[in-house]
Amino acid sequence: MIPEPKEKIWLLPESAAMNAIVDDIGQDFTIEIEPQPAVTITWFDTFDWRLYRRRKVLLRQNKDSWYLLRRPSGEEIVSLQGNGLVGCSFSSDFPPGRLRTVLEPILGVRRLLPLVTLDSSGVLIRFLNQDEKVVAFLFFHEQRMRKADVVFRTVKLRGIRGYDKDFKAVSKSIRRHGIVDSVSPFYALEEGVRLTGRCPLDYSSEFSITLKPEMSARQATLAIFRRLLEAMQRNTPGIIDDLDSEFLHDFRVALRRTRSGLALIKRVLPPEITETFKKEFAELGRVTGAARDLDVYLLYEKDYKSRLPASLRGGVEAFFADIRSRREIAQKELVRSLRSPEYREMISRWHDYLDSDDGGEASENSELPIKDLAGKIILRSYRRILNDGRAIKPSSSDKKMHRLRIHCKKLRYSLEFFASLFPPADIRTVINQLKKLQNNLGAFNDLSVQQEMLHQYLARLRPGSGRNQQLASAIGGLLTSLHHEQQQVREAFFSKFRRFARSENTGLYKKLFG
Repeated sequence: MIPEPKEKIWLLPESAAMNAIVDDIGQDFTIEIEPQPAVTITWFDTFDWRLYRRRKVLLRQNKDSWYLLRRPSGEEIVSLQGNGLVGCSFSSDFPPGRLRTVLEPILGVRRLLPLVTLDSSGVLIRFLNQDEKVVAFLFFHEQRMRKADVVFRTVKLRGIRGYDKDFKAVSKSIRRHGIVDSVSPFYALEEGVRLTGRCPLDYSSEFSITLKPEMSARQATLAIFRRLLEAMQRNTPGIIDDLDSEFLHDFRVALRRTRSGLALIKRVLPPEITETFKKEFAELGRVTGAARDLDVYLLYEKDYKSRLPASLRGGVEAFFADIRSRREIAQKELVRSLRSPEYREMISRWHDYLDSDDGGEASENSELPIKDLAGKIILRSYRRILNDGRAIKPSSSDKKMHRLRIHCKKLRYSLEFFASLFPPADIRTVINQLKKLQNNLGAFNDLSVQQEMLHQYLARLRPGSGRNQQLASAIGGLLTSLHHEQQQVREAFFSKFRRFARSENTGLYKKLFG
């Protein structure tokens, strides 16, 4: 027989009176009542639920105490108290210590956002036996949600080791009063979040959609584009408010997937729709590109400083001060574009088209079963990567590596679009193999872009001032370091590609998609 848990939490009905419950239980025990101080609790997570996904929750009590708890047990992992903690939004805002150490790898560059704020009060009841030993605790808890006329009332029973019979007796008495609905320690958080229009895990940067093999190519294509448009729209407010750089990143990934879909899924949508939105989304890519590029450059700051001796780091600081100024200007221009009537009108037209009943006149491939078309698209992309990859030699230009990276992205997007149509284990295998090649090509391209950016910056520097000389020296040192690393990544490419192109992988693609 499974032992009864040592802690239970129930929803407290409005009709249930604390005094009546306590008086009933108190016939068998001595009672001590201790009112608990009123506190304000704010729950936090990132927009994409990075803590919740890892079975963790973070709260701030009043303005000076943070608690990281395990979900669903409510067990404390680490806490931090002190002045000056109210403004912590990123992991780097917390002082060095265990809380920051735990948060940093989980949050990355994402901002902690307040989910729900609750004004909390309660009463603690101790139950003592004839020997005047505490055998159980009962906690009546009332949490009033800010900005909403909602109160969450719960009662928690906590037992003491060695007093199982008393725990069961108190639990039975509680249920006699009609208190039977068990809830989690995070009931107020989860219900409060739903009242704000969200729910835990309602957003992820990973693309996921369930398609049915019997769907027509047009039905599936419209469903894919609707999911991508939803991702763009959900990230737009965070871009405008400049909450963190991942909002723009996720927006642009959804945008790139949309552009790739329009190019890869051929002769399914009417040609005038495809061509019109290809051009408009290409322009949107250009509009959003400058701010994202500068966001990425700012992410290199710590890495760049680590590459240089202390004597040259002052030049790097001047460089990144300039990048931050340019990024501020680019952000304002981006916000202006996203708030423009032209952008709103374009998105509205795309939304209306995707929600139309028929999607326009039939095209050559529009009525094909989506699984048949998906296999052709994926296999065509894979074969192109094999051909282009085999043509790359140690002396090949960076442009050939860049083109191969783009083709790998298109294959990755195709696999993600149509993953639900094929065996999950096989799809995981082909995606994982592709990821390894993509990581190499992505690193090569990042290093190439960084060097190009630094060369351009260096060319604009006017000689003469001590500041610019220091800056030029720092950039020269960085260029040397980045070039050497890029050569190592290029050398590693050939073994990565051979593994990707090996016969076992090719055979799996033919079996799945041929």
